[in-house]
Amino acid sequence: MLSAAKANRQYFRKAYGTGKHGWAVEDPSPYAVKFLTRLKRIIPNGRLLDIGCGEGRHAILAARLDFNVTAMDYEPSALKRAQRFAKDKKVQGIIFLVANVLRLQPQETAFDIVLDYGCLHHQRKEDWPAYKASVLRVLSPNGFFILSVFSPKFPLFRGSRKNWHIAQGAYRRYFTRRDILGLFGREFEVLEIIEENGGQHGFWHVLFRRRK
Repeated sequence: MLSAAKANRQYFRKAYGTGKHGWAVEDPSPYAVKFLTRLKRIIPNGRLLDIGCGEGRHAILAARLDFNVTAMDYEPSALKRAQRFAKDKKVQGIIFLVANVLRLQPQETAFDIVLDYGCLHHQRKEDWPAYKASVLRVLSPNGFFILSVFSPKFPLFRGSRKNWHIAQGAYRRYFTRRDILGLFGREFEVLEIIEENGGQHGFWHVLFRRRK
């Protein structure tokens, strides 16, 4: 049986290699639009890191809002697709980087915003401390963190007794509000938390600010 890490690697390599996976490719989440538009007024031209950027829909959004964007993913084929979409949309200036979210290195200049739309919920619970340590290493002392993760109402989990499984080849886990606050509440203040429900949805969208 494949480990969660190997299952994820195989799944995402195939997903980005073929472009057939089922999630949004070009249109950004309206919650990302809402949070980034809010932050544009607070830190115009701030430095933003999009972790697990995939095809780059949120990196492109952030660049269009005049943030200085670095987009990273551990799957090179995802970055190739993101670069192509950015070029097609005539969006310039995004730095694309192959990196592992569990092993991010400190930057010469810290990021004002770290954005994660759909990366954390593919990490095993035992990897959460490494994930959070990575985010804290690269985020400025007064920085903001935007997070989107599966909630218990995500369709793959409805009726399930487990809060995780390997579905369609990838490790996936849902989060409760308590999980989110327990993991990040000490280091971050929640500015806004929204549960998106209905239809094929089932996500938490959270805007944090790092505590001083």
